[in-house]
Parts: sequence; structure tokens; C-alpha cells
Amino acid sequence: MTDEQQLSLFGDSELETPSTQPPVDFDAIPKSANIPIPPGTYDSISSLAQHCQTCQRCELCNSRTHAVIGRGNPNADLLLIGEGPGQNEDEQGLPFVGKSGQLLDKILASVQLDPERDLYIANMVKCLSGDTRVLTQNGYVAIAQLVENRFCGKVQSLNRHNQLVWRKISGWYRSPLAGRTQYRLAFPGTTEGAILTGDHPILTQRGWIAVEDIQERDRIATGTPNRDRLQPPCLLDSSVGGESLSSTATLAPASRAETDWKPVLKQRLPSPHNSPLVYCIDVEETANFVTPAGVVHNCRPPGNRTPAPKEIEACKPYLLEQIRLIDPKIILFTGATALRGLTGDKRGITKVRGQWIEWNKRPCMAIFHPAYLLRNPSRDKGKPKWLMWQDIQEVRAKLDELCSSS
Repeated sequence: MTDEQQLSLFGDSELETPSTQPPVDFDAIPKSANIPIPPGTYDSISSLAQHCQTCQRCELCNSRTHAVIGRGNPNADLLLIGEGPGQNEDEQGLPFVGKSGQLLDKILASVQLDPERDLYIANMVKCLSGDTRVLTQNGYVAIAQLVENRFCGKVQSLNRHNQLVWRKISGWYRSPLAGRTQYRLAFPGTTEGAILTGDHPILTQRGWIAVEDIQERDRIATGTPNRDRLQPPCLLDSSVGGESLSSTATLAPASRAETDWKPVLKQRLPSPHNSPLVYCIDVEETANFVTPAGVVHNCRPPGNRTPAPKEIEACKPYLLEQIRLIDPKIILFTGATALRGLTGDKRGITKVRGQWIEWNKRPCMAIFHPAYLLRNPSRDKGKPKWLMWQDIQEVRAKLDELCSSS
């Protein structure tokens, strides 16, 4: 797709001039997504923030602590757009303040960019918001049951070294499937398997990859204990078939619970799906989604759920007004969701990152989300952290070029 084709998806006037449509009820804007937010509605970020804090344009308002508007310099030349807030962000009302935010600040500092002075950080959505089986210390339990009962015990998880450990659950999420594609993953010759959304990251022997990008040759880390590692009764479970595991079963000592690498078969499930909901949980230390096999994967909060299309559309007019008010020279999209939400570009982040595109007469670039870098810590040439270093240097050079010519 060329820059011209990319731009033509939305035209070039989405942010440019105030609307000539009849005036809307200003006070009704936060109450319903049916109320439009024409360009020029707000005269400052602070007036926009007042509406966001009382917003009820989507169901995310029911679970938020604070609306997360942004942080940094509202007059900055560089605007960074994330996907949505997580638990730390929801509690503090600021974007990128958890581990991902700490890494982001270090990345910016590496090219002498101060997040409070040189850029402004915003999100696609401003608030926090399937039914599979998870290995707990009391055996396999349906994730929906864990969420509904606010289970706070321990589940089998992966640490940063991809070793199986026990982690305590720290957060619970139930969210609409919202049109996301679901896939069935199965292991040849077994009854084990999983049903996951396409955006869910899976640990493979070539790194963390979204389910929709899994290839036939990939071997994934299932974390499923061998039968001889379980105390009686020795039965395994899965979300797509197999026998149930007694709630009295326990996992053998952690030293014997090693990650299993298995080949996987992927099948796209037809629509409509059986369940309109997906269930996610966080565990201590990082935000994670739990797979049926019992492995907890690092992910983008909240609970590895990508904002639903309705949520993005309800919140997008606020973001467009932020962009108009800030009027940055460069926009960075952290991750594919932020890029897709504004430009419509559906390419995966590994295919589009580091490339300049034009949107609304501005140079824009998609970069890896810091959470993805936390899951892929290698700094070897060609790895995500190495690629990020190339990208952020390119951004710094482009920013210096634009500022010197203005």
C-alpha cells in the first residue's frame, strides 16, 4: 500500500477544519457514542479531559478508576499513541506508567528525548475494561470461573526466562469477543488444544507471535505437564476436548515442570462463535493472559485484550481532537492496534514497523510496543530490541530535520 493509498482511506480533512454540521449538544457528548464530536469541539486538552473523566460512551466506564487522557507536553512536536491503559495506568490516570512505560522512557532517553518535555503520550481508548481451563494449584479450573469468582490463588506461569513458575492472580477481566477472529490450536496425536483470539501472543521457538501469524512449522511452548508429573488422578484437560482433571490434582515440584515445545495445528473458526465473551486474568509482576495449557503469556494490558471496535470508535473522536490540539510534527503508533485504529492499515507490526507513512499530512511510524520488547529481551542484531534501536534513531533524525526546517 502506497502512502497515497493509505491516506485515501480516510481523506485528509479528518482533523483540519471545524465541522459545518449543525451544533451538537456539548454536555451530551460524554453520555452517548451516538453524539458526534466534530473537529473544533474542544479549545484545550483540559476541557477535553473533563469530558473524558465523566464519559459513558462505552461500557469501559463501568470498570475504570480513572480515564487515562495523556501525559507529557501538549505542545510537543512528537505524539506517541498507545493502545489502552492497564492496571497501573487506570489507578494513576496516566498512560505508560508500568513496566512498559519505564522501558519506553529508557528508549526515549537513549536518543535524548524527555517524555515530559519532548512528546505527548495518548491512547486509543481511555479506560480499563475464552472460556478455557487454567492449571491452578488445585487442578484445572475454567477461566470464566476464576474471573467470576475473583479467584486470587496461584496459576502456572512463565517467567522472563520461559520457565514454568507459580504466580498469584492479581486481576480479572471479562470482555466482548467484539468480532475478533478465533482460532483452534491443536497438537497432533493428542486431545489437547485451545481456542484463542487471533491477537493472542503465543511463545514459539522463534519468539512471541500472534496466533493469527502461527505457521505450520512452528513449535509452541504449551507448558502442559506430562502425566507422570501429576499426582493421581493423572488426567489432562483442554478447552476443545479430553478428560477433566480432578480438583485435587497437584503439580510436581517446579524443578520438574519444564516447558514442553510441541508442533501445533491451526484452524480458523467460523463465525458466529459459540461464546460472545473472552476471559482474561493478570498475574503478579506482569499483566498476563492464561492459556488453556496453563502457561501465562506476557501481554498488553488489560489482560491481553485488544480494545473492541465499538470501544475504539466511541473514543476515537477524543483522540482526533487531541491530535488537532497538539498538532504534532510526527506521530508514533506503539503496536499494530494503534496503527489500525487510526489509519486502517491491517498489516502486522513486524511487517510495518520502522516504515514512514503519511496520515493527515504528517509523517507517522509504527514501532514495537514496549510490552513486546519485555517479552523478547534479546539485543542481538535483527531481534526486536535491536530493531527498536534503529527505529528510535530514525525518529530522532526525522524530528531534528523537521524542527530545523520550520
